[in-house]
Amino acid sequence: MIPLPQPWIDLLSSAGMSEICDSIADIERRLDDLSKKSLIFPVANDRYRAFSVPPESVKAAVVAQDPYHGLATVREESGRIQQVPEAMGLSFSVPDGVKIPPSLRNIFKELNQDIGCPIPDTGDLTRWADHGVLLMNRLLSVEKDKPGSHKNLGWQRITEALIAALSQKHSGIVFLLWGNHARSLRPSIADNGHTIIESSHPSSMGGSCYKGFFGSRPFSRTNSAMVKSGKQAIDWRL
Repeated sequence: MIPLPQPWIDLLSSAGMSEICDSIADIERRLDDLSKKSLIFPVANDRYRAFSVPPESVKAAVVAQDPYHGLATVREESGRIQQVPEAMGLSFSVPDGVKIPPSLRNIFKELNQDIGCPIPDTGDLTRWADHGVLLMNRLLSVEKDKPGSHKNLGWQRITEALIAALSQKHSGIVFLLWGNHARSLRPSIADNGHTIIESSHPSSMGGSCYKGFFGSRPFSRTNSAMVKSGKQAIDWRL
C-alpha cells in the first residue's frame, strides 16, 4: 500500500496513470533510507495531507513549490516549549502557534485587500482544505534546512500527473498558480471548463509579491468562477 489516499489512487487509475503509484512507492523507499540520516519534512504521516480532500470535492487548487524546511519553537497551552516542523503537508500552511511565514503574510494581505477578510492570526490553512481547497506543493518532501533538496526525487512527475488526472476527470476547478514552479503545471491542466489564475509568487524575496501577486484578486476571482459554474463560493475565513 502506498500512503496516497485511495480516492486519488482510483483517480490515477481512471485516468490511465496507474504507473504513478509505482513511482510513489519508489520515492517512499528512498525517503525511508534518507530518513535514517536526516530529518525529512513534513513528517511521514503528513506527507499526503493535501490529498485528504477527495478529488470530487476539490473546488480550487493552490499550488506552491516545496514544503517549509525548518523547525519552529512553539509554546503549548501548558507553557511547555517544543519544536515542531513548519511543514504540515498543506502548501503555505503552518501549524497553529507557529510564526506566520512572509509568503503567507502576503497572501493574507491580499486576502484582506481583495475581499475584506480579516487578517488571520493563525497560519493553519486546514479550514481552507475543509472547504475544498487542494493545497499542494510541487515537491512533497524536503530535508531539514535544505530548501529544494528533494527536487531530483521525482516529485514533479507525481504532482503533474495528479493535477492532470484531476483536471481530466473533474470540471469547473479554479487553479491558482503562483510563481514559475506552479505555472509550469498549466500545460497539464485539461481543457475541461476550468479557470486558471496565474500570478507571481507571494514571496517578498526579490520583490516577487509586487510583480503581479498583489492586486491579482485571486480570492474574489475564484469565488466568481465558483458561482458561474453553479458551485458555492469558498469561505476563506480562518
